[in-house]
Amino acid sequence: MTAWDAWPEVISPYGRSVEDLLAERPRCQPLDGFDPVYSDIVDYIVRCTHRIWEQKNIGLCRSHYAEDVVMHTLTGPARGVETVVQNTVATMAAFSDRVVVAEDVIWSEDAPGLFLSSHRITSHSTQLGNDGVLPATLAPVTATTIADCLVRENRIVEEWLVRDNAAALIAVGLDPWTVARAAAGVDRTGDPARHAWRAEAIAEVRAGTGATPPAGHPAVLPAAMLATAFRDDLYGDAAQALSPAVELRWPTGRRGLGRGYWIGCLLQLRTALHNVSFALDHYAARPLPGGDIAVALRWRLAGRHGGDSVWGPATGRDLLLMAVSHYRLRAGRIVEDISVFDEVAMLRQASGGLGA
Repeated sequence: MTAWDAWPEVISPYGRSVEDLLAERPRCQPLDGFDPVYSDIVDYIVRCTHRIWEQKNIGLCRSHYAEDVVMHTLTGPARGVETVVQNTVATMAAFSDRVVVAEDVIWSEDAPGLFLSSHRITSHSTQLGNDGVLPATLAPVTATTIADCLVRENRIVEEWLVRDNAAALIAVGLDPWTVARAAAGVDRTGDPARHAWRAEAIAEVRAGTGATPPAGHPAVLPAAMLATAFRDDLYGDAAQALSPAVELRWPTGRRGLGRGYWIGCLLQLRTALHNVSFALDHYAARPLPGGDIAVALRWRLAGRHGGDSVWGPATGRDLLLMAVSHYRLRAGRIVEDISVFDEVAMLRQASGGLGA
């Protein structure tokens, strides 16, 4: 793996204007097999997203995704570039004025020419069309998404996508519980084998395997913080990694300041999940302007739904959570935590959906 602070010429989008981000530059990083328009891996992620979503050139998905790409979400995997194209068409038909704001791209080069980018965006749009499920509401929607993309030679070969879907539903006047229960009802029909992925993922998390940042890597601090909290239930000890005035942005309107608020966010998950297991799936870090450091962690929890909580009365079902957290570190402490997961998918599992 390339050193986390290699290629200082590759600058984060953090705090930069759209005009600056989209200005064309000469290549400053080796990108074998990439289109000449891309100057570095951050430029590739930001620019191709802009070309597809804001310039509406959906067909570019075919030259930027592998033919057999696998897209992972908490509602199940999707396969193939044509699935990506069709899903993009459907989303753009319903939200044709969608504007995608690149907040950060935290990347790593895990092998020569193999990049993992963790791209955080906030999208602003209006539900102008009928997407086949929901009628046009003309309601404004703002939602945060993080896409972890594995990229080789100009193509995304695998992607892990998390989005604050509950906030998006609330914005258009829908109840996340109602949507989740309806989806769970559909899940219980048809071939149950299509949900086998969830049981396999829960078993992976239970097995305790995962990524481990090496000593000296900035991801060591937040990774140890989550492990201390979820594996040991030592939340006060874990919170010492945070600045006392840490800023929190979590799904479904969780916004707050301070260690106590952070502990409260974790305890909402832990109250629902008994016999919980934690797995760190990937980490990356990049220097930020002004001396701060950005860290991305993709992580999962598996546990028995054993407590009455924000996810409803205890059901005894095994639940799976997939999240991506972006942290900003300053002087050895975390000053910002932006975590994203699909809370509608958690309600769907608690309602009996997504398999046994």
